[in-house]
Amino acid sequence: MAASTGEGPTRSGSDYTVSAATIRHWRDDELPDWFKKKRGSAQSLIVNRWVPRVMVGVPIAVLLFIVAYPTVQMAYYAFHDINMVSLFKGDYGLVGFANFERVLTSDRFHGSVIHLIQYLFFGAVLQVVIGTALALILHHCVRNNAARLVILVILVMPMMLPPSIVGVLWRFLFNPSNGAINQALLDLGLIQAHIEWFQIGVSLWTITIADIWEWTSLPFLIVFSGRLGLPPSIYEAARVDGASPFLTLRRITLPMLKEVIAIAFIIRFMDAYKFVDKVYVMTSGGPAQSSELPAYIAYQRGVREFEIGEAAAYAWIIFLFAIILITLFLRYLKRVLRAQAIA
Repeated sequence: MAASTGEGPTRSGSDYTVSAATIRHWRDDELPDWFKKKRGSAQSLIVNRWVPRVMVGVPIAVLLFIVAYPTVQMAYYAFHDINMVSLFKGDYGLVGFANFERVLTSDRFHGSVIHLIQYLFFGAVLQVVIGTALALILHHCVRNNAARLVILVILVMPMMLPPSIVGVLWRFLFNPSNGAINQALLDLGLIQAHIEWFQIGVSLWTITIADIWEWTSLPFLIVFSGRLGLPPSIYEAARVDGASPFLTLRRITLPMLKEVIAIAFIIRFMDAYKFVDKVYVMTSGGPAQSSELPAYIAYQRGVREFEIGEAAAYAWIIFLFAIILITLFLRYLKRVLRAQAIA
């Protein structure tokens, strides 16, 4: 309904056409009856001013309660000497940065950081690489939708299992005496004797293999979804220009999926800091603390040994370390994408 250029209302058939300037200068007692009815009929629960406030405020309040409050409480614990005795007495002694100093100067913590870096490079990175390869292979090599769906369900099934169950399953598979892994390697002639999968120097690799088996499905799903969203016209143009499949993969597919792959890596990178369940089930951090990670030590100190203050310091150090690394990675990714856009 077009607005007229005059100052007053004009008649157009059965409807009035009123300029915006005229409506702005009307007072409430000067509004015509037809405009009041129209304006009143448009009001409903959806446009009520309290609806967006409630819809936004309630989730924020819940988030503050379940995230912000425990985080602040954990920061309070990190600066106090809290153990089983003081916890029941309610007498928390302020120790300042003593808990952080104890953690940062601990050889046990230094060893766990090395283990975490090993897991990140050979666990999280391999999950993203293998997941990306499987997603591209499934998209390019399997054309039948029913076959795609079946393979997709099979590949995603490990991610549906609880991590503790996966740890128990792989502990049986890696059993040095009668495990299926050793037996299969012996039958294939790849080894001559049983391998001790849970000895020093090997146990962390064993846990990493189990974790790769379970969580490769997540980057696989993310990258496969991203590949389905790429426009087919680009590949049709590349095919017309005579580009080889390898050149298309290197110059079109991977650059266009870079953001998606980065998201998959960040998700697995963040999950690495919560890697406790399989460590507890498969090795309990052993032997001789050779498979401990910082989060597992925080669990041990807080839940098993009731050193709440030191466990909170562990948690805050892990939290800050993760924030720094993820921020640096995002800045690097942003700079690379900006350079590509300029080029």
